[in-house]
Amino acid sequence: MIRASDLIGAVTRTESGERLGRVHDLRAHSPGDGRWLLMGLVTGPKGVLARFQGGEEEEAIRAGKVIPWEAVVRLEEGVVIVRDEVAAAP
Repeated sequence: MIRASDLIGAVTRTESGERLGRVHDLRAHSPGDGRWLLMGLVTGPKGVLARFQGGEEEEAIRAGKVIPWEAVVRLEEGVVIVRDEVAAAP
């Protein structure tokens, strides 16, 4: 089982080794049955600002670069490895 504490603060890198930043926050969705599904990892300077500023404003909720969970290839100790295509995405 993956815990949020395992992901927050982890470095994100592409399969080819490019560093994308640290995970500052997570994006999850509840289908309403008591479970939560991880949708993405928030990285980048705007992501850390949104984490500390908080609030319910749409801008804060969407801040940072969100790496889709489906792009994660593997997890290593303190590192999240994602597909190379993620680095090219806006």
